Amino acid sequence: MNVKLLQTRQAPESLRQLWQRFRGHAPAVTVSRQQIPYWQERGWTRSGNRYTGNYQTGWGAFQGYAEQRGSSFFRFYILHPPEQVSRHSHWTCFISRGGGTYEIHLSRQPADVGSGILAIERLLTEAFRQA
Repeated sequence: MNVKLLQTRQAPESLRQLWQRFRGHAPAVTVSRQQIPYWQERGWTRSGNRYTGNYQTGWGAFQGYAEQRGSSFFRFYILHPPEQVSRHSHWTCFISRGGGTYEIHLSRQPADVGSGILAIERLLTEAFRQA
């Protein structure tokens, strides 16, 4: 195939400016992640030593709360856990406290309340996936 070039013309200014931006002439800028605790990021609220909010999964959100006892000791609770959890191997970690409230025993004490919330959200997600 033979190609014959009839004429050339310069690209419009708007395309040339766009091309310049993508060629990497500008220095890289580091953007820092906003440092907010996981519990706040997930919409939990704090009143004194009590945190209240929802454990969030792809299958729904489940009301719960956490109590801070001392500088780094937490107790976690869930209200009316989903049925899928009762068929999960970690069901023995859910201790009924009456009225549909269950305390959740974690094998390792989390470093902060956000870590505990995340661990419980993972447990709930796992229960739904295995159901």
